[in-house]
Amino acid sequence: MGSESLADRLADRLLDQVVRGELAVDEALPSEAEIAAQADVSRLTVREAVKVLRTKNIVRVKRGRGTYVNAPDHWTDLELILRMAGRRIGPNTATLGLFEVRRMLESGAAELCARRRSDADLALLGAHVAEMDKAVTADDASAFARADAAFHETILRSCGNVFVPAMCAPLDRILLRLHARAAGVAQIRLRAQSHHRRILAGISAASPEEAREAMDAHLEQTTEDLLRHVIGGSCGADQAPPDSPEG
Repeated sequence: MGSESLADRLADRLLDQVVRGELAVDEALPSEAEIAAQADVSRLTVREAVKVLRTKNIVRVKRGRGTYVNAPDHWTDLELILRMAGRRIGPNTATLGLFEVRRMLESGAAELCARRRSDADLALLGAHVAEMDKAVTADDASAFARADAAFHETILRSCGNVFVPAMCAPLDRILLRLHARAAGVAQIRLRAQSHHRRILAGISAASPEEAREAMDAHLEQTTEDLLRHVIGGSCGADQAPPDSPEG
């Protein structure tokens, strides 16, 4: 990347050492002079690189003692947390863990949406379901994926809590390719569509419990389908599937 600075590249290099375990949690980084000599950069560049890592809480500075690596549960960059988890427990297991978080958030969002949605929100959700119906009939995976994403985004934005879509957005960016691959399987599209109708019915009926249960069932089904048709198959439990964060 042409716009990436020397400090950014050095920060990535140090991060790679952390992810590979060459720099362990609670271990001190080498001194500025050592890092500068190893990377053939100035000490100013080293300071800037460390500053990049500090902004993501990957390292902490102990005055007079040095710079130390933080545990991943203190990091603030979701993609880097997934990268670290992928190396420790396998990329597929890490991705499913991320999907589990998404499931907890969106089940609650569906419940709130049933309480707070407007008539306009309801009409928009119905339109997205109709678009997915057309895509299923036309066997159009791309159109289905777009309408599917729009349906879920509408629920998040119609739940009356601005923090929910903000929290889900980084998860969705990471999971986008996985969802697109899932939409490419006709069987998954058919199963998902029956769940979408149940979710819409719960929201239409202004039944928070029904909407939550329908969304939770849908995301459980999605997890099963991901394991069976996308993550499973030729990809082993610890092997990164194509387009995964480790790929």
